Amino acid sequence: MELWVVVFLGAAIFVFSINFWLLTAGQKKARSDRDWAIDCSKNARFEIDGDNVILHNRRDFTWRTTRDFDENWDSWSFKISELKGIWYVVDYFHKIRGMAHTMVGFEFSDERYLMASFEVRREKGEKYHPWTGLWNEFELILIWATERDLLGVRTNARGNEVQLYPCDVLPEKKVAMLQAMMQRTNQLADKPEWYNTLTATCTTSITKVVNRVTPGRVPFTWRALLPGYSPWTAWKRGILIKRGSFKETVASAAITEKAKASGLGDPGTHDYSVNVRK
Repeated sequence: MELWVVVFLGAAIFVFSINFWLLTAGQKKARSDRDWAIDCSKNARFEIDGDNVILHNRRDFTWRTTRDFDENWDSWSFKISELKGIWYVVDYFHKIRGMAHTMVGFEFSDERYLMASFEVRREKGEKYHPWTGLWNEFELILIWATERDLLGVRTNARGNEVQLYPCDVLPEKKVAMLQAMMQRTNQLADKPEWYNTLTATCTTSITKVVNRVTPGRVPFTWRALLPGYSPWTAWKRGILIKRGSFKETVASAAITEKAKASGLGDPGTHDYSVNVRK
């Protein structure tokens, strides 16, 4: 086939796709009043008064399986000045290594932990697919939960390979990161936005917040689209605390077997978090 024919067909497909998007998905508005699945039915919101913060709609589900669980939403109070550390999570849920889910965790004094996860907000009976995620089919939600919930459903209920990495972040940047994530949470609660498989995913959403705090900290690479490979970029750029070589750092971050051995712990406790870090 002549080169000009290939170029013409490619351009025609591109123009058709843009017009299709503008006439269909581009006209849709993100909403917050749908009949949501139980695990994403409530928007988190932060009530901030100087150093004192109340997180409303923190999720603390107890997952026996992905279909058998105890629902619990609560409010949780903390002080920004009690923030000690930041953690990065990679959840390998697919046999294709690059396909993974990423999350950010915050550690406070007295071994208290809080996990944040940008996710697809599904309606009841709805299932996520990367293709439909391109066409304004799912809203974006930022879930805040206990680690026994957000990590436990992946390690214990699903049996996924999960890695938990401590991050090397300056104290003032830790606070700025937490504040930026809280601000982003309230933005999404006030004005819903669309999830997008390429531009607004778990990893790209985290990257945008990090680069807002420190411009250029995480440069765009193909690993942003295949987040299972993101630990390498984070390790090379000194974002992760290095525990020997990269291979040794990855091995030290594995928590699934420890989580299975110790269990989820009781609701309202941080036993799960403490046990997976031993």
